[in-house]
Amino acid sequence: MDHPALPVPATRADVDRLNDEADAVLMTSMQQAQELALQALNLATRLAYGAGEARARMLRGYGHYYLSEYPEALAAFGQSEALAARLGEVATQTRAVNGQAIILVTQGQYGAGMDRHLHCLQLGQASGDRVAQARTLNNIGNLYLDLRDYESALAYHQDALALARDIRHDLMVSSASINAALDSHYLGRFEDALALNRETLGRAQAQGYRQHEFLLRANMAANLLGLGRPGEALEQAQQAARGSQDLGDRENLCDALVLRGQALLALGDGAARAALEQAAALADDLGVIFRQIEAHQALSNLLETEGDVAGALRSARVAADLERQALTDVLQRRTQVTATQMKLEQLAHRAEQERVRSAQLSSANVALQEAQARLAHQARHDALTGLLNRAAFEAELQRAVTAQARVGVLFIDLDHFKQVNDSLGHDTGDQLLVQIAERLRGAVREGDLVARQGGDEFTVLLRGVRAHEEAELAAQRLLGALSAPVTLATRTLTVTASIGVAVFPDDGQDVRTLQKNADLAMYLAKQDRHAVRRFHATLGESALERLELEQALQGALARQEFCLHYQPIVDAATGEVRALEALVRWRHPQLGLVPPGRFIPLMEGTDLIVPLGAWVLREAARQLQVWRREQPTLRVSVNVAPRQLAQPGFAEVVQAALDEFGLDPQALILEVTEGAVLGQDGEAHVSRVAELGLPLALDDFGTGYSSISRLHRLPARWLKIDRSLIQDQDAPPPARSSRPIVRALITFAHEAGVQVVAEGVERPEQWRDLREWGCDLIQGFVVARPAAPDDLVWGPWPLPSAQAD
Repeated sequence: MDHPALPVPATRADVDRLNDEADAVLMTSMQQAQELALQALNLATRLAYGAGEARARMLRGYGHYYLSEYPEALAAFGQSEALAARLGEVATQTRAVNGQAIILVTQGQYGAGMDRHLHCLQLGQASGDRVAQARTLNNIGNLYLDLRDYESALAYHQDALALARDIRHDLMVSSASINAALDSHYLGRFEDALALNRETLGRAQAQGYRQHEFLLRANMAANLLGLGRPGEALEQAQQAARGSQDLGDRENLCDALVLRGQALLALGDGAARAALEQAAALADDLGVIFRQIEAHQALSNLLETEGDVAGALRSARVAADLERQALTDVLQRRTQVTATQMKLEQLAHRAEQERVRSAQLSSANVALQEAQARLAHQARHDALTGLLNRAAFEAELQRAVTAQARVGVLFIDLDHFKQVNDSLGHDTGDQLLVQIAERLRGAVREGDLVARQGGDEFTVLLRGVRAHEEAELAAQRLLGALSAPVTLATRTLTVTASIGVAVFPDDGQDVRTLQKNADLAMYLAKQDRHAVRRFHATLGESALERLELEQALQGALARQEFCLHYQPIVDAATGEVRALEALVRWRHPQLGLVPPGRFIPLMEGTDLIVPLGAWVLREAARQLQVWRREQPTLRVSVNVAPRQLAQPGFAEVVQAALDEFGLDPQALILEVTEGAVLGQDGEAHVSRVAELGLPLALDDFGTGYSSISRLHRLPARWLKIDRSLIQDQDAPPPARSSRPIVRALITFAHEAGVQVVAEGVERPEQWRDLREWGCDLIQGFVVARPAAPDDLVWGPWPLPSAQAD
């Protein structure tokens, strides 16, 4: 009689097989990985197989993480880590600790996350687990990516990629490649990022890493948009969206929807709005702030193009509020990781001692030690200048405050640095920052500290300051050191700065208050430029006013709060009006008529200057049409900001204004600064305008970027000598008169076939001298102040009498 076969008892090998299968499909089918890991967990629990249970819980944790189930993931990783540590299963313990670290960072707990990364490095080093070392370096790079320190992030991702390639770990090679390409994208290196993403995509498809495949397609869409190729970007974004939705990867789905909307917007496709509204809703649901910013900003741009100004403003405000929150979060995160960075420095020191003791370290361990040494240094230093970074500076200031030592804090911001970047390029800007850092380092006393806050902002910690006067004197010394001419790539620049001063304990009892008050004092100095100002209690009111101005500017154009005043430009020989310069004013509902010096710098820091500039061009053309009925040869000059000039369609905007009001190209004169024209791509920008036959005026000539040897190559009809040179014509000794410079500029301009306009002429004797030197046109208070169209005085003005012999 046959008996039925008895079921084969489950064994530990079955647990290992289920765990292996779950691990293999973790990147291709997260739901299947979860189910396999759950089977392994139940079987391991029944068999009392601790190592299998620890590994199954760890794999469950990663499954939860990829499905954005963060609390469940953190619980699973914690259970796995505790069990693996008790059993001595170091590989499982290390992966669980790594999972804890990335979840903590995702939830904004950067200090705790960095501490877990440190533990991973220690475990990987102690066990010789090179995979764990590569994984940890990769995730430390991700942390710096979140902190917006893209140079540091790229360094760690490249270290992780090199180690992963050395050990031939396909999944880690794919992950580190994705991250290195992302760093390059944020650094503006779109071609490099696209090339690396394409290479990685082929490997990911061959290995079946579906989650990586759709992440790569979204990143490639971003690269292609950065390169101005929206059609290709749309194709990649759509594939990324479909695949991410199938996988349940909601974060990458959100990214793909934003990119799809941006591509559709660039292509003028009406489906863009639905895509961006869906992306914004999903981003808000996920609560991932950087995705919310991108989605709402993209939606704002679309609504603006559709003429929905109110909707665009709402989305822009949401994005701006989130951006401010994000910047605050980044600063808090950097503060959180400071203590752990100190531990990493200690780890690097111990590792260096071990390297000296052991001459037989493997190449992988040497690479790790070097990476740790870089981590320790980069944790405290700025990558570009080598100065202390913000976190390290705050830590040193905290020590001084804790010790109740009297110290001064200087907050330094370079004047017109954006103009250097816009006109001469970011590479030149970086070279300038390096030289500025060297000057600051050489101008402080031994024991004082210099740090770079970011961008063109620096801070100085002055030790042993007994009074505000000492701190202000030190600030004046730095101001002098910075103002010496700088030579970069055959150009000589004059750099000025604005410095704010705060002293402990008078101006603040803690680090945050001291830095905030020094920053407020810097904003006061910024109003005058090349100045030092100390903090006082009323500065808080000034900062609030500035914030209110920035917010009010967001909708001022839509509310039609701007108007134009005009200042006559007069023939120096006859006193007759030849042209008028259009000068924008802001009619603020509470503050009244706001001069441009208070709001134009704020607008030039954003893209708001572009629509304002377009409005000024059209309004000036409209008014000129009215005047030309009586004065057919009258011309109007309009100032053009560097960012406005660099817009691809700027020439068409000018031509549209001329066509609308029936004006010939000679009617409008475009005033551009010499820095914008003589800088990087400047000649290409103005040549597009010159092709329309529009006359150009080179404004503010003589303010630091002068290159008269190139003047004859430019399509400029006017050269406007800066008012600072005119005011220094009669400077009393020991100051040096600018008379020889002004006369030389007039002579050279005439030889180059360019007319000369002297700005800021305030006294009759200045007019008289300029006329005798052959200056063509003058502009300034000696003739008339700017006025509304109905209040203009048309002259002619009496000529100043000749100088007696």
